Amino acid sequence: MNDGRPIVVSRAGEPVPMVPPPPPPPSPPKVLRVGRGSLRGRIRIAADFDEPPATIAEAFGMR
Repeated sequence: MNDGRPIVVSRAGEPVPMVPPPPPPPSPPKVLRVGRGSLRGRIRIAADFDEPPATIAEAFGMR
């Protein structure tokens, strides 16, 4: 029952402090999409990015 109106609570016919409606949920953060290449020069991928660690390579007989 959240139609935006405040709710009045009474005790023995006397109103007690009002309960305001809850605030609206926060909007999701805005994602800035610039386009392809917008991170060029900011991210570096190591040359051995797709090389398995030595222990894994040995376990699978790759070395």
